[in-house]
Amino acid sequence: MIKKILTLKNVGLFRHGCPNGAVDLHQTTAIYSDNARGKSTFATVLRACHMLDATRLTARRTIDVVDAPEVKLFLENGAQLKYEGGAWNGTSPDIAVFDSEFVERNVYSGFSVRPDQRQALLDFALGDTTVQLKKQVEELSIDIQEQTKKIRETETLLSDLASPLGLQQFIDLEPIDDAKDQIDKLQKRIDATKNVQQLNARGDPTAVELVQFDLLAIFDVLARQLVDIEKTAEATVNAHIAKYGGVGLEDWISQGQVFLETPNCPFCGQSVSSLELITAYRSHFNTVYQGLKEEVAALETKITSSLADTLADLAFSTATTNAARIEAWKDQLEIDSPILEKDAVIEALTGARNVLIPLAKQKFGAPLESVGTDADVGVAEQHIATVNQLITDYNDVVAVIASKVEDFKKGLATEDIGGLVTELQRLQASIQRQRPEVVQACADYQFATTEKIRLNQEKVQIREQIDTLMEKTLTQYQTSINSILATFGAKFSIDKLSAVYQGHGGRPQTKYGLKVRNQEVELGSGSDFSSGHSFSTTLSESDKRTLAWAFFIARLEADLALDSKLIVLDDPVSSMDRNRRNQTIRRIALLATNCKQLIVLSHDAYFIRMLRDLLLKPNPTPIIPKVLEIIRVENDYSAFDDCDLDKICASDYYRHHHMVAEYVNGNSPADIRDVAKAIRPLLEGYLHRRFPGHIPRNQMLGRIIADHIAHATTGPLSHLQQCVTKLQEINEYASQFHHDTDSISVVDAELLQYARQSLDMIYKNG
Repeated sequence: MIKKILTLKNVGLFRHGCPNGAVDLHQTTAIYSDNARGKSTFATVLRACHMLDATRLTARRTIDVVDAPEVKLFLENGAQLKYEGGAWNGTSPDIAVFDSEFVERNVYSGFSVRPDQRQALLDFALGDTTVQLKKQVEELSIDIQEQTKKIRETETLLSDLASPLGLQQFIDLEPIDDAKDQIDKLQKRIDATKNVQQLNARGDPTAVELVQFDLLAIFDVLARQLVDIEKTAEATVNAHIAKYGGVGLEDWISQGQVFLETPNCPFCGQSVSSLELITAYRSHFNTVYQGLKEEVAALETKITSSLADTLADLAFSTATTNAARIEAWKDQLEIDSPILEKDAVIEALTGARNVLIPLAKQKFGAPLESVGTDADVGVAEQHIATVNQLITDYNDVVAVIASKVEDFKKGLATEDIGGLVTELQRLQASIQRQRPEVVQACADYQFATTEKIRLNQEKVQIREQIDTLMEKTLTQYQTSINSILATFGAKFSIDKLSAVYQGHGGRPQTKYGLKVRNQEVELGSGSDFSSGHSFSTTLSESDKRTLAWAFFIARLEADLALDSKLIVLDDPVSSMDRNRRNQTIRRIALLATNCKQLIVLSHDAYFIRMLRDLLLKPNPTPIIPKVLEIIRVENDYSAFDDCDLDKICASDYYRHHHMVAEYVNGNSPADIRDVAKAIRPLLEGYLHRRFPGHIPRNQMLGRIIADHIAHATTGPLSHLQQCVTKLQEINEYASQFHHDTDSISVVDAELLQYARQSLDMIYKNG
């Protein structure tokens, strides 16, 4: 409840609305004002107070001042509610305002009922509980839109990263520790598949040939002996050769054997037939022996060539070629070129030669002797085996590599490049998926998606609850409205009041029709003049206002918290006829009994007086309202003041009678010249009221006496024949004060005489 208006400045015409200090408000307060003096402004201030809305006051700042609006209200709990510096400060009371804004926002505008008005009416009709639920739905809708926005934003970001995977596939990707390694391998496979012809043309590594050396054949020659060659001949020849030694002597002698066809020497001609040396020659140089010597002579060359270091060079040439080929395949395969230990090969070959060549030389010097032991065979064999083992170990590795190359080439023929690309993209996406900002984006997306589902479910549940409440509330609301309309004597009612949702997920709004003379009438729109009956063509302005009033009253009367509500009514009987005015006054009186505080504003003083008089009746206990007036003050501004309602409502006749009577009784505050001027219109009013229909309307006292009373012989006016002289004297006296140019002084004793005569004329003649 608002106990006092402490300050009301710079709002509309209220430059200083409380010039005489704080303005007291009672539990029921009526405020009278001429039109355009500030009633609607004050109603707007109270609505802004309820809503703690600064914009309404800003919009109504006094137009010809620069000072900001200022409002201070003193509430019943001792607190103040202030508007200063562009903002409200304090707790607002619960206020319901009926004024043109209520009608405009909730019921109709001109000739039409707009969708936004139907929405507002639904909010008003449903009350705080359902409106709070609707507010929750609207807040949920905003939250859902926010989550949808987040989903779209993250979808845009993630979709670019996920391509060609689906968004959910991308989000579901698990971390892959070796993804980069797998990507490198896949990329190699893809490149290889694309370059299959070039890869197939690459050379493969080949095996190094083993050392092919017949060691047994060598030792067979070394061990061979010719038993048919005499030892003596051999010794004789050897001694001779030694005696005449020289390089090639033995060969020269051997070759000369072919010329001993005769018993004489082909060189000197002497006979040689009986010479022992010649006989020894024949034995030493026979065919078998000659063959053995040839084999022995060839041993060293054979050993040297078969176990030469060039074998190592050849092997390493092959190994070098293999290394180049293997290196070329490293871009596709994880392979390393084996190493052939050249020094070890050469060392083994040298070792074998070092064993065999001395034996060959020894055999060459003694062809008929067996040369070499089993140990020599073993040593030589070990050296050759070492060489071949080194080569074999090398070849084994080369064989494995060659097998990998062959398998790789075979695999190229069966590769699915599309599948490889898909897997590559999946691996690349998995790396993107683990970026911190992407991890956060995925988490945001999943949270927003989950939250949107939850919010939608909650919204559906609340909507179902609202729908149930709306159906029940609106059914009761329609019944109450039609009951009020019937009380007001309205020839129409509302029909099929319900709530509908406009569009997918749209806000609900009221839907109703009218029933006029048992005929259904749609609300229609302002442009429906030519399309049949509608709200705009069927209801009068009074009907429309009555409908709005019925909407307002029905809602308040059903409000369980009415006893805590402050109700403000701005010109509630505007455009209403007598019956509707009377019914409205009764409804307002009932509200005054049941609500926390009632403030009624009107330009109709008689309406306020009727309401006051009804409230003062003991029904069950009287309510004494406070009556205020918004008056015009300096510079055509407005301000609150006390109001003498009876004086404002009094007729001219009543005011003149009251002024004269107070003067006669000696307690008149009026100027005596004003009393003198009041005598003539007092008697005129008296005669018009006493003889209605017998005296022409607006005729003044002098003409009434001369034209009607002085000549009346019959009829009601004839009863005043004895008063003609007295009436003429009073008229002559009073007339002299009705001209501003006259400077006749009013004498109190004389005025008192004529004032008493005038009252006697009224009292004594009935």
